[in-house]
Amino acid sequence: MINKKSEQLRTLMRLSAFFYFNRSRALLFVFGLFFVAVSAHAETKIHALTKVIEGHSTGGVTVDALGNIYVADFGEIVWKITPEGKRDIFASGLYGASGNAIDHEGNLLQSNFYGDSITKIDRKGQAQPFATTGLSGPVGIAINKQTGDVFVANCRGNSISKIAKDGTVSSFAKSDLFNCPNGISFDREGNLYVVNYRDNKMLKIDSQGAVALFTTVSAKGLGHLCFNQKDRFYVTASQSHEIYEVMLDGTARRILGNGERGIVDGADTKARLSFPNGIVSHPWAQRLYINEFVNETPSSLPRRAIVREIILGADQP
Repeated sequence: MINKKSEQLRTLMRLSAFFYFNRSRALLFVFGLFFVAVSAHAETKIHALTKVIEGHSTGGVTVDALGNIYVADFGEIVWKITPEGKRDIFASGLYGASGNAIDHEGNLLQSNFYGDSITKIDRKGQAQPFATTGLSGPVGIAINKQTGDVFVANCRGNSISKIAKDGTVSSFAKSDLFNCPNGISFDREGNLYVVNYRDNKMLKIDSQGAVALFTTVSAKGLGHLCFNQKDRFYVTASQSHEIYEVMLDGTARRILGNGERGIVDGADTKARLSFPNGIVSHPWAQRLYINEFVNETPSSLPRRAIVREIILGADQP
């Protein structure tokens, strides 16, 4: 009788161990699925917003408060693209349409690189000159939200100009650190930052126009930069075919691309980019928009461009 009870007890113990072991495995499996799901959600991804646009190159990219994207072609045209990807010509007759920005009234300020000027374009697409003197190869535009003053990166002139509301242009910053200053942006505190097209330097400019090295990004020349609502910069590494995130402490890390040129949608290093240039942050969503030159080299013909959308991962709050 005692042996029978002992055997029953051993059987119960084995069954308990079996169910405990299998429940543990099931929990580990569930946790594994959860980890994979979280990791997948955390990935930064890129996908095409437009088809390849034949016969055009790449200038600046900006966005209005409604989420409409404005894309310049470094020629005569600026397109207006809805968040759903519908593309229409917004303005034409420009001369090297490069960097751009939206002012507090919703007007588009558009650089004319070859015309050494800035054009103001209202919400209906009506254009008028804004600044016509004192600029030299203007590219990036940044607007001080507190004062309304406009700051312009002069690639050819290796300088930063300040433009008052009435269009009066004055010199704001000059430095040997400038090497075709291209992209320009403010942070939340009103500090000004610039990236060079002909090297990998990101520079910080104080309120008096003093220029200092902030950080280096990638290994080659840069395109444009933007600042998002979560206090981070995003920079197009044009010559390296990559996108970088830069923190306010100067820490830079690659979030898209692996240095190989191509147009491949996907996540992280699986994605391929091709001379990314303009970049802008969506006004409220964790998204970026960029334009890219599709050709194998910057000078090859026929010109082809594309606009793509980047969905920032959950690990980039």
